[in-house]
Amino acid sequence: MIAFSNTGTGFKGAISYVLKEHEKYLPFEKTPNLIEQNNIWGSSSGQLAKQMRFIADSNSKSSRPVLHIAFSFHKDEKLPLEKSLEAMHLVLSEINFDKEKNQYILVKHNDTDVEHYHWVINKVDLDSRNLDTSYIKNRLQVACDKVEKKLSLRYTKGRTIIYDPQSQKGYSFTKKEHSKKKIFHDKSDNISGTKQFIFDELQRVLSSILNLKNLEGELLKKGIECKTTFNKNGLSGISFCYNDQAYKGSQIGCKAKDILNVIQQNKITNFKYQIAQLNGFSSKINFSIKDIVKDYENGNLYPDFKKHFKANQIDYQDDALFYKGYGISNKQVENFRKASETCFSAFVNEYEFKNHQYNELMKQKPEDVPVLFGRNKIIEENNALLFEQRIAIKPQLKIQINITTIPDFAGSFLKRVQECKKQLAELTKKEGQFLKINTNEKHNNGRDVKTRIRR
Repeated sequence: MIAFSNTGTGFKGAISYVLKEHEKYLPFEKTPNLIEQNNIWGSSSGQLAKQMRFIADSNSKSSRPVLHIAFSFHKDEKLPLEKSLEAMHLVLSEINFDKEKNQYILVKHNDTDVEHYHWVINKVDLDSRNLDTSYIKNRLQVACDKVEKKLSLRYTKGRTIIYDPQSQKGYSFTKKEHSKKKIFHDKSDNISGTKQFIFDELQRVLSSILNLKNLEGELLKKGIECKTTFNKNGLSGISFCYNDQAYKGSQIGCKAKDILNVIQQNKITNFKYQIAQLNGFSSKINFSIKDIVKDYENGNLYPDFKKHFKANQIDYQDDALFYKGYGISNKQVENFRKASETCFSAFVNEYEFKNHQYNELMKQKPEDVPVLFGRNKIIEENNALLFEQRIAIKPQLKIQINITTIPDFAGSFLKRVQECKKQLAELTKKEGQFLKINTNEKHNNGRDVKTRIRR
């Protein structure tokens, strides 16, 4: 989860932007959705802005009362709307945003593959107090990091400051921030600017790509042409061209081996992430199944499977289970449902039969004892009946699901985890060989081989 923010003076412009009022012919599926609005009424930017301005004017010291925050979630993290809203509200509460007292609108944009939301907030609340937005960039980074950990969301790489409960301040820096303004010192500002643009885009793209093809495609989206050369050992050179200016990788601060190393690290991180998510998926399925079994054994013939899986962040569909971008067939679950309903019915039938026998026994009454003939026999039979009634126990419906019908996904997940671990081991082995080569270069050259691309 990433949050970007900026402040301003005009409510109407900000609201019009997030509602995309300037794009009148958007396809229906790309039209923004107004998710929430608080302490304001209406639907047009003019109506909403007028109400916000009225409250903002109650605090003359607030010179920039408009706060715009954009939240985006990883493209592979398919969250239900309720989960996304919970995450965003938790982040905003960390910067002292008051949901009840601050006017705001929340709009979801649907024009990209990445799930993202825009908030326009009046910093001046209904009590005329101004929301403190000092150091908001860092505060949002810390808040997002904290909420990701709390809600078990996908981890966002590249933060310069993170939530740290061990620190007195509650946060810690991951690395020193470096100014981007003077990395390249060329006589021509045009050359410096082009190099800087290529360098910045390269850093952005290299934070997530897993192969060279993706690198070329992502850079081309920004108008940067990437050319690669190969020899028998693989990638041997790389160059970039933008605005008819071409530069070797070394001129940008990025050699071919640096890129290969970053891609290698990305693959290692990706496989570790996959292993963690698959193990988490397996555990959450087991938790869901245990809750369903408990529901059956408490006497519920028709447990709400979707509800139990949703409680463990699993999306239960007709043919598959989905968790954070991963899916697995739910055929075993459906077989379990049918077997459990059959088992449940068998226990109910047995209970009803035994309960009927018990009731019939308790209805019986001792016979009248005759004065002469057959007296002893009747007394004996009455005593036997009374004894049987005295020791009889009223049947209780006790459901016990057959353990052999409970689905076991361990095998399916184990196979996938082992495949990831195998590929991870191969990558780690290659990484060790790469480090060995770098160490030899360092020894032979008598100087450090510096990492040129910071992830």
